[in-house]
Amino acid sequence: MFVLNLVTPEKRLVTDLEIEEILVPGFKGQLDILPGHAPMMSTLGTGLVKYRGKGESTFKSLVVSWGYIEVHPDGVMVLAEVAESIAEIDKARAEEAAKRAKEALMGPLLGADQIEMWHRKLERAQARLDALESHNSTKH
Repeated sequence: MFVLNLVTPEKRLVTDLEIEEILVPGFKGQLDILPGHAPMMSTLGTGLVKYRGKGESTFKSLVVSWGYIEVHPDGVMVLAEVAESIAEIDKARAEEAAKRAKEALMGPLLGADQIEMWHRKLERAQARLDALESHNSTKH
């Protein structure tokens, strides 16, 4: 049995779900994990987590931002700083956040820490918008 657990400090999004495959945004690129994968631990980037439950043909998606993933013989544990389902995403809010971040990044007097902060905000907003677009295109 290969199970997925995905949690944040505030909530549990997936608990003990038997899965056949999971794709996660690793810090250095996407990871595709199947049962039998070698044990590992990695940091997460910002993006889409897609997973397919046992016996299912379609993937479910969640947006995550930063955290850790641990793969062990019995499954996968995702500990995310922020994670949300497609249903939780407010498109107008995500669009406004992306716009604000882009405008802030155009500022002439940003320090390195401010640039990094606004880049992360832009990545999160874009991940939310990408998740909505991906979800809507699979519904047609």
